[in-house]
Parts: sequence; C-alpha cells; structure tokens
Amino acid sequence: MKFVNMRELSRSPSKYVKLAKEKDDIVITRNGHPCAVLLKIDEGDIEDFILAKHFDLESEFEKAKFEHEDGKTTNVYDLLDKIDDSIGS
Repeated sequence: MKFVNMRELSRSPSKYVKLAKEKDDIVITRNGHPCAVLLKIDEGDIEDFILAKHFDLESEFEKAKFEHEDGKTTNVYDLLDKIDDSIGS
C-alpha cells in the first residue's frame, strides 16, 4: 500500500490511477492524515462494492418498488411522455 498526499496526487493523477490499477491501493492523505483510498475496481466488482458500502441500498430499492406499485411514483417512460406532451402543447 502506498501513501500519497493531495499535492502530489494533483500533479500526477494519471500516474496514481495507473499504479492503483496495476499494483496496489493508494491511501490519499491531507495534512498528514488519511482522507481517501484509490483502489482498483472493474465492471464485475462495481455492484458488490456499492452494495458493501451502502448497507441500506437494497431496502431503498424495495421501498421504491412498493411506492411504484402503490402508484406513488411513475416510471421514466411515462414521465418522458408527459414532458413531451407539455412541450408539444
């Protein structure tokens, strides 16, 4: 694991993204304290990463599903139709 401060990261961001992608995670520091981590992720891992970091995401999806089924929300296609109708009139 490598540590890099914000100033150095801002000078060569591509260098550190490449390093994280090819070799190791990078801890980004500000004023000597860790504030973020730059790590490798690919398309296959993104869903697991999001679910691992956002514990309530699944319950939010369930809530949205029930709201839609109860008619409290609309789907994007109906919303776009309404927008088109209002612009056209």
